[in-house]
Amino acid sequence: KPADSLERSIDHADEYMIFDFYPLTSVYVSAHQSTADAYISGIIAGILEGAGFTARVSAHTVTLQDGESRKSSMGTPSKKDKAVFLVKFSPQILERDTALER
Repeated sequence: KPADSLERSIDHADEYMIFDFYPLTSVYVSAHQSTADAYISGIIAGILEGAGFTARVSAHTVTLQDGESRKSSMGTPSKKDKAVFLVKFSPQILERDTALER
């Protein structure tokens, strides 16, 4: 399942946020949602590392704001939280990106 949104940080050029309203790994887990989300952040970090994009990835559970809705056709239970995966790339990645733009 694709993420619901990918946004670049306004304040930090090396940070991106992946938003997931229905993280399937945490919807049906009996443990707290942040435990399953931390597991997924490790998977994201591993995939990025394998692709040559060194990054630190952290998971955050954020309460939905007014007006945000979950659109699910998968029959998943309704929740009040969304998962946000914060991806912070290493300085070497930004330097490489800058060099490629030239």
